[in-house]
This record gives sequence, C-alpha cells and structure tokens, in this order.
Amino acid sequence: MSEKMYSYVKYEHELETEYREKLAEAKRKSDVREIFAEYVVRLIQKINPDVPMRLVEDIRFDEKEFSYHFNGDLAKIVEEIGKNSDLMAIINRLYETAMHRYKKIEHDENTNYFRIAPETKKD
Repeated sequence: MSEKMYSYVKYEHELETEYREKLAEAKRKSDVREIFAEYVVRLIQKINPDVPMRLVEDIRFDEKEFSYHFNGDLAKIVEEIGKNSDLMAIINRLYETAMHRYKKIEHDENTNYFRIAPETKKD
C-alpha cells in the first residue's frame, strides 16, 4: 500500500510573488541568504504554524558553493514534513531563484570591482 503524497505547491504560490519581489530588491548577497531563509521558514509555518521563525538560524550556507543545509530542529522538521511531500522540491525552487539573484549581485560586485574609477567629480 503506497503512502499518501502531500503537495504544498499552494503555499509556494501564496509566497512566490512577495518572495521574488524581495529578492529583486536585495542589494547584498547576505540579503539574498536572509530572504531565502525567511521564506523557507514561512513556507514551513504554512504547513505547521507551530514552527518558530527563529529556526531561520538552523539554515547554514556554504559561501563558496552557495549551498545550504538544515541543522537542529529545522532539519528534523524538514525531514518529517518532506518525507511524503513535495516540500524539498519547493525549497529547491526557492533556492534556484535565490541563487540567480545571488549570482547577479556577485557578478555586479565583480564588474564594479574591476571598473577603473569612472570620471571622478572635481569640485
């Protein structure tokens, strides 16, 4: 007998527009990480309202890879909810969107870094 699969795409759609707008406004790579972490927890809160927002601290990033992993209580919750659902697929989509913004900011930083002082104003 197969277990029931749960879909949380409805919640993804409820958050998606606001999430994309926040990412578009992000100016720093750290903003992108914070927005991603916040929306992952907000998504999980839609599934289980008892999950506290402080669990954003349980999301760790690897700067070089811009990869993430869950620690502590959040890891347990994600594993539990994710077992018979599309939760990880949704989180991965949120992550892909964040990754694009992150790389864009990184590219812009590098471009600005290498740009030789454009016309400096003289008073």
